[in-house]
Amino acid sequence: MTSAPAGRPAPLHLAVALDGAGWHPAAWREAGAQPERLFTAGYWTGLARQAERGLLDFLTIEDGLDLQSDDPGAPDARRDRVRGRLDAVLIAARAAPATRHIGFVPTAITTHTEPFHLSKAIATLDYVSGGRAGIRVQVAARPGPAAHFGRREIPPLRADRLADPEARRLIADHFDEAADYVEVLRRLWDSWEDDAEITWPRTNATTAPTSTWTSSSRRGRRTRRSATTGATTRSRTSTPRSVRRSSRGSRPDELQPRA
Repeated sequence: MTSAPAGRPAPLHLAVALDGAGWHPAAWREAGAQPERLFTAGYWTGLARQAERGLLDFLTIEDGLDLQSDDPGAPDARRDRVRGRLDAVLIAARAAPATRHIGFVPTAITTHTEPFHLSKAIATLDYVSGGRAGIRVQVAARPGPAAHFGRREIPPLRADRLADPEARRLIADHFDEAADYVEVLRRLWDSWEDDAEITWPRTNATTAPTSTWTSSSRRGRRTRRSATTGATTRSRTSTPRSVRRSSRGSRPDELQPRA
């Protein structure tokens, strides 16, 4: 729900959450599931067009850094499941130009990735979709995804020990870090002024933003540091606001209702 003028009901936004062949582990067994097409662009473009024909406002696309598992804390050995995913942001960038009005809200993992890279990817999605980009952030609390990057170790979380103080602290740290990450995304998107002028390369002139900033937690507990270098984020994004976003004064994380 979004805010509305006094005396008028707030609009209700309807969406669909996409995840492979479906959210149920056995969804791929359905007659029309098409699991053999899960890794094709046409499959996702078709789903987006179908959602648009259904007059939905936006769609989300699930993602993750490790294989799906029926065990919430570790990989499993089942062989009767469809496993693996394409990158949700890239799926959205491929499918968005094939649609006209539906919003695209891909999932992105904040635990091991860098805000600058993601801010640029979502800003690019905003361009190719004509101002219909959003983002849904997730944390990665399993040891498996951490092993992909080799930057830090994450102890396993057991479902029967989630109430332990150490487990609660670890979970809180993951979500505090995600909050910092989102704040950095917002500031990167806001690092270009709404009235910044962008000229074509042939004119040999570009008006770029002049301010810089240092990201800090909204809780005042830490600055956002690069997981690769340990450096504090202090810069502006290389991708300016899209024209449609500038005219609305909104960020990619503030999905607007369909016109």
